[in-house]
Amino acid sequence: MAPPKAQSTIRQKILYTALVVAAASIPLPVNLNSIALILLVIACLIQQPLPALAAKLSAPSLWMLPAAYFLLLGCSYFWDVTGGFAVRDIERYAMLFFIPPALAAVPQLPQRVLRITGLVFIVVTIAVCTGCLIRSLFEYRVTADYRVFFYHYLSSQMGLNAIFLSNYCLAGIIWLLYYRFIVPRTQRDRRWNAPLVLAAVFLFVMILLLSSKLIISLTLLLLLFFVVYIGYIKRFIILALTVIVLLLAAGITIVSQLGYVKWRFMSTSAKTYSGPKDDNNGLSIRMLMWRTAWDLVRERPWLGYGVKGARVTVVERYRQENFMMGYEQGYHSHNQYLQSALMAGIPGLLLLLATCAGMAWRGLRKNNLLLLLLLFHFMCQSVIESTFEVQQELSFYVLFLFLFYYHPPESPGRQPAGRAT
Repeated sequence: MAPPKAQSTIRQKILYTALVVAAASIPLPVNLNSIALILLVIACLIQQPLPALAAKLSAPSLWMLPAAYFLLLGCSYFWDVTGGFAVRDIERYAMLFFIPPALAAVPQLPQRVLRITGLVFIVVTIAVCTGCLIRSLFEYRVTADYRVFFYHYLSSQMGLNAIFLSNYCLAGIIWLLYYRFIVPRTQRDRRWNAPLVLAAVFLFVMILLLSSKLIISLTLLLLLFFVVYIGYIKRFIILALTVIVLLLAAGITIVSQLGYVKWRFMSTSAKTYSGPKDDNNGLSIRMLMWRTAWDLVRERPWLGYGVKGARVTVVERYRQENFMMGYEQGYHSHNQYLQSALMAGIPGLLLLLATCAGMAWRGLRKNNLLLLLLLFHFMCQSVIESTFEVQQELSFYVLFLFLFYYHPPESPGRQPAGRAT
């Protein structure tokens, strides 16, 4: 029988491997991601004896808020306006109940493991993007339609939504810049400067091709933040301001030269949806969906409509509004705050906001920049998308937000100390 120390080392290796596999599976088919997340939860739970695990999880902690959110969704079965719902209607939300406490229960993860986890996620994302480009090239040779290199035409080559893939690319850029310019680096680390910068440039180009207006805008905004922040901590303010001007000029020039991306921006305007002629106006469509969802929330503010009832009711209201594309394709509200209120009423919305507030407070107190940046990314994305309604977005945000919360990445000039609660 192996000694206790050897058993502990084996369990740790299982945990580290499961974490890396779970991160790598996010851009891959949903079934692979589900299996990887289940294995991660199991790996977390076997790290210590059950009494120690129970003692750690019994202490008040942020994971209890998303767990309560999931339980509230489960309880909505009893007042769902459709008369109830099946397991398949709620199963993806179960990661809100299992992943946060699992990450809270394990001992502090080494910084090396966090770096490897992020790097593997970025490598898989780059591989998926490369696959999209190669398949689009083959299709272009047949159709000669340049649109196959843009938006959903591009991302669908690997079975992904353009917005989801854009989010992965943006997160990859943030992490590459963070570890390249923000945290202390050894001479050995500097050998990776060129590959890291090239990877960030590739991901930036992919964001432009994927043509999500919000993600392009967020990318430019966060790049400007990084330039100012790096200029401040390195005392290169003048250089930072020069880079900002160049970035803005480059961004405007690139968007104007990419015809499809330019068309995406030009076709967007804040006007009332007036029929199929506005189906390419993403803002007009979202304004209609938000207004529809808000009207429904006002009709049942405290209980909501239930998990299944929220989807059925909002889609039926689209039909009444003559928004046939939303009705036929079963669109959700495209706003996670409204979607939470639709499903579980104001209590569901408050639990979501309380979770975000708790993360923001901890991030500010502990100078956890990566957590704050990802949280900002999530909260902005949740304005235009129901981020919990698709597993590939839900698993991405839940895994990395709570990973960064409970296992803070190293910050400038210090190593993280203590555990979050």
